[in-house]
Amino acid sequence: MSSPPVTNVAAASAGRGSADVTVALLGNPNTGKSTLFTALAGIPTRIANYPGVTVERKIGRLTHQGTAIDLVDLPGTYSLAARGPDEQVVVDVLAGRIADAPAPECVVAVVDATNLERNLYLTSQVLETGRPVVVALTLVDEALARGIEIDTATLARRLGCPIVPVVAPRGTGIAALKDAILAASGGPPPAAPELGGHLATVDPARPAEARQAIARYAWIDEVLAGVVRHGVPGARRTGAVIDAVLTHRLWGTVVFTLTMLSLFASIFWVATPLMDLIAALIDGIADRVAALLPPGAVRSLVVDGVLAGVGGVLVFLPQIALLFLFIAVLEGCGYLARAAFLMDRLLVGVGLSGKSFVPLLSSFACAIPGIMATRTIENRRDRLLTILVAPFMSCSARLPVYLLLCGAFVPDVAVGLPWLRLPAVVLAALYALGVAVAALVAAVLSRTLFRGPPQPFVMELPPWRWPRAAVVLERVREASWSFVANAGTLILAMSIVVWALGSYPAPVLPDGGAGLTEAEVRGESLRQSVLGRAGRWVEPVVRPLGWDWRIGCAAIASFPAREVVLGTLAVIYNLGDVDPGDDEGGSALVRRLRAATWDGTDRPVFTLPVALSIMVFFALCAQCASTLVVIGRETGSWLWPVAVFVTMTALAWIAACAIYRLGTALGW
Repeated sequence: MSSPPVTNVAAASAGRGSADVTVALLGNPNTGKSTLFTALAGIPTRIANYPGVTVERKIGRLTHQGTAIDLVDLPGTYSLAARGPDEQVVVDVLAGRIADAPAPECVVAVVDATNLERNLYLTSQVLETGRPVVVALTLVDEALARGIEIDTATLARRLGCPIVPVVAPRGTGIAALKDAILAASGGPPPAAPELGGHLATVDPARPAEARQAIARYAWIDEVLAGVVRHGVPGARRTGAVIDAVLTHRLWGTVVFTLTMLSLFASIFWVATPLMDLIAALIDGIADRVAALLPPGAVRSLVVDGVLAGVGGVLVFLPQIALLFLFIAVLEGCGYLARAAFLMDRLLVGVGLSGKSFVPLLSSFACAIPGIMATRTIENRRDRLLTILVAPFMSCSARLPVYLLLCGAFVPDVAVGLPWLRLPAVVLAALYALGVAVAALVAAVLSRTLFRGPPQPFVMELPPWRWPRAAVVLERVREASWSFVANAGTLILAMSIVVWALGSYPAPVLPDGGAGLTEAEVRGESLRQSVLGRAGRWVEPVVRPLGWDWRIGCAAIASFPAREVVLGTLAVIYNLGDVDPGDDEGGSALVRRLRAATWDGTDRPVFTLPVALSIMVFFALCAQCASTLVVIGRETGSWLWPVAVFVTMTALAWIAACAIYRLGTALGW
């Protein structure tokens, strides 16, 4: 999947007119900052890199009481003591040290009402920047549900700045927050916290940073005295009991495994009716177009190229949407944070930091944002190690390949439980394979090139909450649209290229093709084409994997971007000498793959060992030029992307060969 669009913010601002006020939005991770940003600025936003660094900034424009406001969403951070690139950018923006980023006239400090003490640490540092400050108190509805009552008037007086309670998903308090921002902008800054008396009580033998932290928390305790009243509702006790199970080394692992298996199982049986509907619709369109257009290059281009390539991919849209729906629900309710806590032990065991979990988890959607998320890891050793293993996570571009081959060639039989089918188990195993190989590579690298202990990991478990429907649906929409956009651009372009390479030059047929069936003519045409000749050249390399030259061509075409492989397969086998007329069900592409045979024989090309070989190859190979570019950019050296490409391709070939040989020997 492609990275988000990067625009020139200066040019974009010039086109829209400069804002009257610039406001920075700052807060800890998991405080509802992104939801608040959307509630204030709406969509769309402008995304770009800060000059000189790869850290992204997001800017939204809003107008309130006739005043144009640029709202800058700064990276989430726990402190202004900069250790990583994200934190350094935050400090530089607040200090006005970035040429292309105007210094903010006001800072909105986003504070989680359910965790005031921890969040006010960052707020206390913001109060020292000399900028006007407004505190947006988020998650107040959850705080009330947990029996937490906050005297906001007293707290605002002690902090010296306005406090506005908000519930961003419902729009509660948003208008009041905009009023407070305008009132504070350009006004006097609040007084900085007085830490001197607290510093005097701290043991002078400690390091300076620890003394500052102790003094700052002592000041926070003083500010919060009598301001917060805690109840102990039943929901809080229930949450603690649930956490005790889900973070347990044994039971937590069991629940995590069952959750993932259920997710993969549902991808098959829930999405099947809609997939069948889309497949029938695409087949019907192809038949109608073929009947309307006269035989020739144009009909072949439209039917064999465009509709076969793009249509063969769009059929998997329901499964893609369903996967991201489940992930968004698990993330929204707080379960994925528990999984991160559970996985910390595994990560440390292979030499990674617990901070690597979020970037690696993001890589299951797309390695590009996952690699960019490593900016939150301060330790360069841990950051580089995480970047190098992130591409092993099975991204969403690999998923259609898994779904196609699992659904077409893995027997649909129950495994232990009636609802747990073998295709779902194989799908889960492919994801587990990427994780296992990543762990092995990390363990080897951490004991050779990257010696040293991983960085300690401390995280807060967010409260259990009902996922926000709007947030979940937006996540599904974004992922689905990205998939469709790729099918409409990259896959379309590659399908046309593959069709052209597989159709020209015109074949030389004995007796002009007299006596040959249509399938034989199409097969001979493909073999004599540019694509066919290239496939013959690459066949010796892929034959040990159980592949014929057509699979080899599709694999090579997928190296710039792996999501094009299905479109390539659809075009190649639509051009080839296969009979798509079987009645075993499935899409047109599935029927063609099942009917494909080795040249000159009736031996099927696709068997279970071959399907497993292809899936294992795609699970481990680095088929994404964009990811390699991002690795080079984030590491500052092109040595690392070259090393990643060579290593992953070699591992993929070896593993694919091994699974094919094993499956064949066992008679699968």
